[in-house]
Amino acid sequence: MFRKPFSFRRSGSDEGRQPRFQRTASHSSSPSPSSSEVPIPIQQDHVRSTISLPQTSIHLNSQKTSDHSRKNSETDPGPLGLNVIYTPENGHMVDIIFIHGLGGTSQRTWSKYENPELFWPLKFLPLEPDVCLARILTFGYNANFRAAGNVSTSVLDFAKDLLFDLKYAKDEEKEDLNIGNVPLIFVVHSMGGLIIKEAYMQGQNDPKYESIIKAISAITFLATPHRGTNLAEILNRILQSTIITNSKMYISELAKNSFTLQKLNEQFRHIAPRLDIVSFYETQSTSIGLKNARIMILEKDSSVLGYPGETSRALNADHHNVCKYDSPRDPNYITVRNVLKSLVSKIISTGRSNKPPLSNRKESHDLKSLLAITELPDIDYIFFRDQWTQGTSDWILEESVYSEWLDGRALTPTLLWVNGGAATGKSVLSSFIINSLVEQGVSCQYFFIRFGDRRKRTLSLLLRSIAYQIARSAPNFLQRVLQLVDEAIDFETADPRTIWERIFKSILFKLEERQPLYWIIDGLDEADDPRAFIKLLCDISLSSIPIRILLVSRKTSEMVAAFQKVPKVLNLGLISIEGHLEDLRCYIRQELSMSGTAEFKENIVQRIVGGAQNNFLWVRLAVDKLNLCHTQADVELALQQLPAGMEALYDRMASSIAQNPSATDRALASAILHCVTCSLRVLTVAELSQALDEDTSKILDFQRSIVDLCGGFVVIDNGGNVATIHQTAREYLLSGDNRPFHIDSDAAHKQVFLSCMRCLMSIGLRAKVNGNQRPEFLGYAASSWSSHLVLTPLDCGQAVEVLNKFLTGSWVLTWIQVLASSEQLRVLIQASKNLSKYSTKQKEYGAGQNEKDSYVVKQELFESWAVDFMKIVGKFGTILRRNPESIYKLIPPFCPQNSSIYQLFGKNEAKSLLVSGLSTENWDDSLARISFGFGTYASSISAAGAQIAILASSGSVFIYDSSVFEEAAVSPIKHGERVYRMELNSTGTLLATYGYRTTKIWEISTGKCKMSVENIESRPRPLAMLLTNNSTMLLVGTDDRRIRSLNLNQSAPTWQLVAELEEPELEGHFLNSSSYMALSNDGRLIAVAYRGHPLSAWETDGPVHIGHCWRKREEVARGEVIEAVWHPHYPEVLGLYIEGVVFRWRPYEGEPDEIATGASRLSISRDGNLFATGDVRGTVKVYTTSDFCLLYQLASEDTVLGLAFSPDLCRFYDVRGYYGNAWEPNALMRFTEQRGKGIDSGSETESLAQTSTTSISWSSRIDSITILAGSPIGRLYCCGTEKGTVRLHDTQREKLADLQVSKSFLSIEQMSWSNDGRLFCFSDSSKKIIVISIIPSPGNLDPLVETKAEIPMKNSTNGPILQLLFNPDSTQLLVRCSSTICTISLKSSSVTQSLELHTAECKWITHPQDPTLIIGVGPNAIHMLDWNLAERQTYNFEYSRYQSMPSNPESSPDQDVVDRVLVTHDKKYLLVQISLLNQNSREKMFLYFEASSCSTSTTATPDIDQTQSPMIITPIILPRNLTSQIALSLSFLSNNRLIFLSRTFEICSWRIQFRSGPSLSSSLSETCSNSRSTATLNTTNLLDHHHNIDTNNTAEKIIKPAFSLPGDWVSRDCLALCSIWGIERSLLCPRNGEVAVVRSAALV
Repeated sequence: MFRKPFSFRRSGSDEGRQPRFQRTASHSSSPSPSSSEVPIPIQQDHVRSTISLPQTSIHLNSQKTSDHSRKNSETDPGPLGLNVIYTPENGHMVDIIFIHGLGGTSQRTWSKYENPELFWPLKFLPLEPDVCLARILTFGYNANFRAAGNVSTSVLDFAKDLLFDLKYAKDEEKEDLNIGNVPLIFVVHSMGGLIIKEAYMQGQNDPKYESIIKAISAITFLATPHRGTNLAEILNRILQSTIITNSKMYISELAKNSFTLQKLNEQFRHIAPRLDIVSFYETQSTSIGLKNARIMILEKDSSVLGYPGETSRALNADHHNVCKYDSPRDPNYITVRNVLKSLVSKIISTGRSNKPPLSNRKESHDLKSLLAITELPDIDYIFFRDQWTQGTSDWILEESVYSEWLDGRALTPTLLWVNGGAATGKSVLSSFIINSLVEQGVSCQYFFIRFGDRRKRTLSLLLRSIAYQIARSAPNFLQRVLQLVDEAIDFETADPRTIWERIFKSILFKLEERQPLYWIIDGLDEADDPRAFIKLLCDISLSSIPIRILLVSRKTSEMVAAFQKVPKVLNLGLISIEGHLEDLRCYIRQELSMSGTAEFKENIVQRIVGGAQNNFLWVRLAVDKLNLCHTQADVELALQQLPAGMEALYDRMASSIAQNPSATDRALASAILHCVTCSLRVLTVAELSQALDEDTSKILDFQRSIVDLCGGFVVIDNGGNVATIHQTAREYLLSGDNRPFHIDSDAAHKQVFLSCMRCLMSIGLRAKVNGNQRPEFLGYAASSWSSHLVLTPLDCGQAVEVLNKFLTGSWVLTWIQVLASSEQLRVLIQASKNLSKYSTKQKEYGAGQNEKDSYVVKQELFESWAVDFMKIVGKFGTILRRNPESIYKLIPPFCPQNSSIYQLFGKNEAKSLLVSGLSTENWDDSLARISFGFGTYASSISAAGAQIAILASSGSVFIYDSSVFEEAAVSPIKHGERVYRMELNSTGTLLATYGYRTTKIWEISTGKCKMSVENIESRPRPLAMLLTNNSTMLLVGTDDRRIRSLNLNQSAPTWQLVAELEEPELEGHFLNSSSYMALSNDGRLIAVAYRGHPLSAWETDGPVHIGHCWRKREEVARGEVIEAVWHPHYPEVLGLYIEGVVFRWRPYEGEPDEIATGASRLSISRDGNLFATGDVRGTVKVYTTSDFCLLYQLASEDTVLGLAFSPDLCRFYDVRGYYGNAWEPNALMRFTEQRGKGIDSGSETESLAQTSTTSISWSSRIDSITILAGSPIGRLYCCGTEKGTVRLHDTQREKLADLQVSKSFLSIEQMSWSNDGRLFCFSDSSKKIIVISIIPSPGNLDPLVETKAEIPMKNSTNGPILQLLFNPDSTQLLVRCSSTICTISLKSSSVTQSLELHTAECKWITHPQDPTLIIGVGPNAIHMLDWNLAERQTYNFEYSRYQSMPSNPESSPDQDVVDRVLVTHDKKYLLVQISLLNQNSREKMFLYFEASSCSTSTTATPDIDQTQSPMIITPIILPRNLTSQIALSLSFLSNNRLIFLSRTFEICSWRIQFRSGPSLSSSLSETCSNSRSTATLNTTNLLDHHHNIDTNNTAEKIIKPAFSLPGDWVSRDCLALCSIWGIERSLLCPRNGEVAVVRSAALV
C-alpha cells in the first residue's frame, strides 16, 4: 500500500564523468552540426538529440496564423503565439489548445520523426468523431534552451504570453478568435503543463481574463514535471559550460521540488477540483546522447498530481515520444484520443455551461471568509495518496459492509467505522476510498485529522471544512450558508455545536436533495474530542439528504465505548484493516529493487510479512534497509537484524542518529527533530531551513540532509512538507530520556521560540514585508511564537531577555503589521492569553528566586502588553485591517497613557499626533454608550445580526447598527400602541412587536410594516415569542397557558392554536395564570412559570408534560421564576428565581443545580456556553454555563433592566432606563478564542482554568456630551452635558471650571463663541440663554469669567432653540428656533427683532464677504438678511436633486435637511451638506457655490419694496463617487482642503478644485435688460459641464487620510458633534462624557 513519497536518486554509472560527445553521420533529415555548433547531449523536449535539427520550417496549408505568430531567423521554433490549425466548417463547440514543452516547438513536438504528415493534432484528430467538432489550436513559445537569450525568462513570462494571446489573438482574417466563448481543453507536454497552470493562476487574479479562465474545462497533462526533475540541474550545468549559451531561469524552475513548483502546486490544488484533469506518465527511459545511456526523465510521482478525481494513465513511451505517434493505430495515440473524445463528448452531450458550480470568485471568497477556511484538506489527501501503491487497498471494495454503506439507492443514513492498529495504512486506505468515490462521480467530502497540527485536531475546523466542500458542489446550500453572514456569527471561534446547528441541522438537513453525501473522516482518534463528534453524528438521522459517513481510527477502548452509544438507526458497520497481508506483499514486491531469482525475492517477501505484525511502517523501513544490500549475505544479515516490532525499530533508528560520528551532523539532526516534533503544524523545507539556528545555505542539499541525518524519523512529501514519519515516531522521540536518542520537549519549545523571535527581529523585516518579500518562516513565527513561549522552561533567562527586547523594540509593531496584512489579527488574542499565562508562571517562579527589580519590571511589561494585544484587536481591528501600517504612528497615540504601546511608541508621535482631554489612563471595557433621547425610558434589549433593538416604554423600538452604534434611518419603529414584547429573527432582518390590540411584523431594512394581525379578543399577555422555521412562523406563548402561531407566508394570517397546556394541579400548590414562559430555539419545548407553583416543562407537540422543577431546598422555598431561557443545543433550562438564585435544570434527567447571584435579569449567549446576570445595583456578571464559574464582573451605576450578548460573543449589551451600554471585556474575547482551540498551547483543562480567572471592572456614571465648541482664538473650549453642566477646558491645563451646573438637570442644547473669543453663550432645554464673558489671562493663569446675562426665551420663541450666532462686533446674538429667528441686544439683554420663518429649516452664518449680513442656507433656497432681520434677497437653488443619486424620486424635497454649511478658508465658496431622506435611508449630497453669488451689490436695500422675485443659483454638485465616502463634513483648511469624517471613520482631507462661474453683475444686467421677472445667477453647472475634478482618478489618489478614530469612539454623539478646531489644528470629539482633543500636524 505504501510507496515512498520522497527519495534521492543517484545517477548511473556515468555519474561524475565528463560527458563524451560523438559526432554522428549526416542524413537527409538531420544534417551534421557545423563546426561552430556545440552538440548538447540532451534530447528534444527536455532532452534534445546530439543530432542537430534541420534549419527548415514546416508550412501547412490549413494553418491560420494570428498576428502574434513570430518567426525566428536563426532556428525554426515553429509558429509562435496562438495559431489555429483546424476549424470545423459549421462552427465549433470546443477549443482544444496544444502547448509544447522545453526544447520543443508548436509543430515538431507533436510530429513523430518531425514528419509533418504525422502532426497528429491536424492529421489525426479532425478525423475523429466528436473531436472533429472542436477547433484546434497550438501555442508556441521560444523554448530553445540552446540559444543565447535572456537568462531571467521564467515560466511566468511564458504564462503571461499565453494569457495575452488567448485574450487578444486574431486569425488571418484579422477576426477575433473569441477564446472563452466555448469550453477550453488544453493538451500540454512537459513544461507546457507548468505554463498552463501558471496562466490559470494568473488569470484567476485578473478580471480581464475572467471569461477565459471560467471556460477552461479540462487539462490533459503529458509527462508534466509537477514536482520537477533531477535532470534540470544537469542541463543548466551543461549550458553554463558552453560559450554561446547560458543557464535559463525556466530550467532552474524545473528542478526537483523547486520553490516555484511547490508554490504553483500549492495554488493550483485549490482550483483543480473544478477541472477534469488527466495525467499521462512515461514508462520508458530516455536517451540522453551518451552512447547508450538512458535515464528516466520523470518518475510517476512527479508526473501525477495526485488530486481527487484525477485520471492517471501510463503510456508506453519515453519522455520524448509520449506526445508523438506513428499512426492513428498507435496504442498511445488511441489512449490519448479516447480521453480527448470523452472530454469533448461530455461537453457536447451535457451542453454544460462554462460556469462551474462555484465559478463566482467572490462567492468562493465570501464563503471561505465566513467559514474561516485557510486551506483545504487536499494537501493531506495528496500526502497519503502519494504513498499508495498500485494493487493495494482493492480488498475494501469487495467488503459487503462497505458495499452496503456505498449503496446510493438506500435513503437511510449509514455510519461505517474502519479501524486498525497504529501504522497499518489507515490513512492511505482513506485516500484510496476518497479517490474511488470521486472517480465514481459521487459527492464526497473528507478531512484528515492530524495530531501534529493543532488546528486539524479541532471539531470546529472539521465541520467548517466539510461544509465548505459541500457548498462547492451544491449551489443551493452555498447560497443558504452565505446568508448566515447576516447573523454575525464568528464561525472560527464558534462552538462546534453552533456550527452543527446553524449550518448542518438548520440548512443542510432540510435541503430537498436525494443524492447521498459521502464523508470520509480519517484519524478520528487523534481529534481533541472524538466522542463529541460521534455524538453530533447521531443527528444525521434527521437529515432529508442521505449522509454516509466513514470514520477511520485506531481501535482504542475510548473509541469502542463511543461507538457503542451510536443509535441503531444509523446502521453502524465495522471493518477491521488488520489481516490483509496481500497489501503488504504487493507493496514489498513493487518496492523491493534488488536482483535475484523469483524464488529468492518471494522468500524475502514472506519473511518480511512474517515479521511485520501487519505494520506497514515497519515493512516500509525494512524494505528501505534491504534495498541497500549488495550480496545475498548482506540480505540475510539484514533480515536477521531486523528488530521485532516498531519499538525496537525506533530504537535502531535512534541509535543511528546518536552514533553518527560527525558532531556537526548530530547537532543538525537534533535541531531538525526538535523543530519537527514540537512545531504546532507541519513545516515546509523552506520554513525549516530558516527556523534552524545555523546557516543552511552552506549545506549542499538541505532537503537530502534532512532525510539522511534524521534516521528515517522524518519524511518530506511531494509538497515539500517535513513531518515525522508517523505519530508513533513522534511519541517515541518525546517519551523519555531512556532512549538512544530523544527530544526534550522543553528544550524544543525554547529552540522554536527563539527561532520565531530571530525571524521577527531580523534586520530589514519591515521593508521585506512592505516589498512583499516575506521570509518563508515568518507566517509560522508570527502566529506561533507565544504558544512556544508558554511551554519554555521558566528558568530560561534567555527567553525572558529576548522577549523583553522584542516587546520594547519596533519589532512588536512589525509583528502586528504582519498579522493585520495577512488577516490574522485573532492571533493577538491568543498571544495575549499566552503572554498572560507565561507572566503569571514567571511571577510564581520568581517569587521563590528573590529576583531583582529589573525582573519585576519585565514581568509588568509582559502583563501590560498582554492587555494591549487584546485591546488593540477590539478597538483598532478595523483600522488595522484597512491600513496595517497604521500600527506605527496612527494607533499608539490613541492608546491610554499607561499602556505599553503608548509609553514606548505613542509618546514619540506627540509632535505629529497628540490626544488629550480624556481622564482614563488605562484601557476600559466600555465600547459605546447608547442614548435614546431626552425622556425616553427603555427596559428591553435584543441583538441579532448587525442590529440592536431596544424597546421603549412608549411602544417604539429603537434600532441601532451594532458596528458603529448609529441609530438606523428607520428608527424608531412605532407600533402605535403599548408594546408588551418584541422579538428579532436570527439575522436581524425582521422584527415582531406584540401590542395590546395588534401584532405586527416589520422589515428592519425599510422600517415598513409587512403584516398587522388583530390579537385574540381576550387580550392575553404574551410571555414568550419566537420567529422560527426560517422566519416564516411566529410562535407566541401567553398567560392563558396557550401557544399560538402566525404563518408569515400567508398574506392575511390568523392565529392558530398550537398547544393548550393543561397544567396538573399539585397538592399544596396554588395554580394561577402563567407568569413567565420560555420557548426553545426550535419551538419544540416550552418552560412555564407560575406564582406559587414549580416551573413546568412541556413538549409543544402534543403537548406532552415532561416534569416539574423541584428546588433542592425545603418545599416552602419554591421561589417564583422571573426569567428563564433554554440552552440552544440541549434540553436544559436556565432560570432565575425572584430572590436572585440562578438554576440549571434538565427536565428529562432530574434535580437542578443552583447558584446565588443576587440578580434580577438573565441572558444566555447564542451558543449556550455563557450566561449573564444583572441586578438592581448595576452589577453585571458573566458565568460559564457548564460549571457556573464566574468569568467576568462589571460594577456600574443604575439598575440593569435588560441584557443581551452579541452574536459573536465578544460583547454584551445592557439597558439601564434612559441609556444603554456596549461592553467588550478581555475575558469574553479570550473565552471565545479558547473555544476554537486551534492554536491553543495548553490542555483544555489549563485553558479553562486560565480563562475562568474572574475579571472585575468598574464603570462610573456618564453624563453625555450634548454640545461643544472651541474658542476662535484657541486654547479654551467648552462643552455642555445631558444633565445641564457646562464645562470650561484649557488644552494646556485640562478642565478649569464648571460654568453651569443645573439643579434641575436641564440639558445644554446650543452654545457659541464670539469672534474675538471674549464672549460665550449657551442655552438649555428650558430655553434660557446665558451669556458669559471669558477674558484669557497671560501665562497659565485662569481666565476671568463673568456672567453677563441670563435671558429667558420661553415666551419669545416657538419650539426649541436650534442655533446661536454672535454678530461680528459681539453686540448682538442671533437665536434660531424651529419657526422663528430673533436677535438679542447684548447691551440690553432683550429681544430687539423677531421674524417668522415659513420655509424649511436653515443653517445661519455670517456672510463671508459682508459681516453686516447673515445667510440662512436651506435645502432649496438661501435667505439673506441684515442683522435687523430685514430681508435683502432670496435665492432659489436650481439643481437636480437626484442627479447621480440612487434615491426615490417620489420622496419630497421638503424632508431634506441641511446638516452643515462650511466656508472655505479664503471665504470665496460655501459648501452645503444636505441629507436626502429617501425610502428610510439617508443619502448625502454636497453642493457648493461662490459666496459672491450672494453679492451685496445686487441685493435690495431695506427701503426698497421687498416683494421682488427670488433669484436663482445653480450650484455645483460634487461627484458622488467621492462624496459617498463622506459621513460628516467638518471644516476647510488652506488651499481649499476639505476636512471630513469618512464612512470608515477616518479624518480625511480632499483638496477641491473649485471653478468660478460668470459674474453676478453681468447675469443680472442681462436679466434686467430683457425685463424678465426672475433674476438668474448661473454658476458653473455640473449638469452641463463637469467641474475640473478628475473623477477618473481613484478616490485613494484624491482623498488623503490623516488618522482614524478608534472603534470605541464612534457613537451617535461623535457623528453629530465632532468638529475641527482650526486655530488649534485639532479635532474635538465627544467620548463617554468627555471631549477628546486630537491635535494633528495634518490639520495645518
